[in-house]
Amino acid sequence: MDNINSDTPQPKTLFNFNNIKIFKNPHILDTGYVPDVLVGRDDEIRAVADIFYPIFIHGTPGHAFIYGPPGAGKTVVLEHVFRQLYLEAESSGNFPDGLNLKHITVSCKKHDTTVRILMYLIAELGYTGKVSKRGVTSGYYYDIFYKALKEKSYSLTIIFDEIDRLRDDNILYNFSRSGELKDLNEGQFIHIIGVSNSGLFINSLDPRVDSSMQRETIIFPPYNEDQLIQILNMRVPLAFYPNVVSEDTVNRCAKEAAEDEGDARRAIYLLQTAGHIAIKTSCYTVQPAHVVLAAQKIKEDISLQFVLNMSYQEKFVLLAMLNTDIYLKKGKYFTTGDVYRIYYDMCKFVGEEEFSLAAISQKVSKFKMMGIVNANTTSKGRGGLTSQIVFIGDPTTLKNAIFKDGKFIRFVTYVPDVKKICSTQIW
Repeated sequence: MDNINSDTPQPKTLFNFNNIKIFKNPHILDTGYVPDVLVGRDDEIRAVADIFYPIFIHGTPGHAFIYGPPGAGKTVVLEHVFRQLYLEAESSGNFPDGLNLKHITVSCKKHDTTVRILMYLIAELGYTGKVSKRGVTSGYYYDIFYKALKEKSYSLTIIFDEIDRLRDDNILYNFSRSGELKDLNEGQFIHIIGVSNSGLFINSLDPRVDSSMQRETIIFPPYNEDQLIQILNMRVPLAFYPNVVSEDTVNRCAKEAAEDEGDARRAIYLLQTAGHIAIKTSCYTVQPAHVVLAAQKIKEDISLQFVLNMSYQEKFVLLAMLNTDIYLKKGKYFTTGDVYRIYYDMCKFVGEEEFSLAAISQKVSKFKMMGIVNANTTSKGRGGLTSQIVFIGDPTTLKNAIFKDGKFIRFVTYVPDVKKICSTQIW
């Protein structure tokens, strides 16, 4: 075999990160990881555990709604309690003979209708029979679900995650009455736990459903900065090699997350992302500066995902607002009329039909509800009403996200003739 000439260029190593020892066990930072000890959630653990107390006196657990801001520990507390429940069920002499517990979490973001939920539950129960997917009513899926549940002899807790995304609450009513209607074997039960970031869903419940469920309500407060520091300090020695993460780095992650509604998931994700940035920049420790870069990256990723889910017209109007912020802002804010002038000019720039001022105002209102802008309505006297608009976050990240869509590349060089725009009568 011929020797390779030493002068021949050798390919560069792409994945030579082994010499940078940052993560010892990165899975400790995953969202699905449930620690043995939960910080600052003793009262909430007790409240959730009390829901299941009736099982140990041969009763049925009570339905419950759990709500609190994102990252407040709702999911991890539930998983912690279920883990303990299954362990203690095996060892307790008071546990009913033959009771077979199971819990299934339904993402109402993915499964928001009765049929979708039933099909998901049927699959999760391991039903192997044929299931038609077209031309049948919800009653058909209820029958298969109850058949599968009775065959498995499960007493089932269904956790409706993001329950506020349900399109209708009939399934809650039907499940809450399943024992009363003899849909289950004797001793079986269906138990409902609804989880939401907001308590407003409870107020919108059909009174029949609310009455039938007779549910408990458990509120999770946000974590404070000290609790977030404790949460991170419990994970650092498990996830990272020794002396890689400093106290200042942990404190910076906790401070960022505390300012964002006390979101523990955000604190952990910040630390995880900062660790990856340290590796990619050939650093042997995770520093506070990496947390700053991580926060910026997360913000940009969120903005990108936010914009990617918008329609073409929403992106167009948002870009018009961003250009207005640059070219027509008067002091601290710009107005709906300013936006429409830029929007109208952008339509002419690319030869597209423009929408009405009212339609653009509706888009501005939607962006306000989405948390992109603040828009305060003020009177112009005889001129009617207008909105004083201010972007909440960094507009640059939104603009960069819009330009990820190839349809908007043509606006990269767009610069309005401000004098002409302001002197043109367009409505």
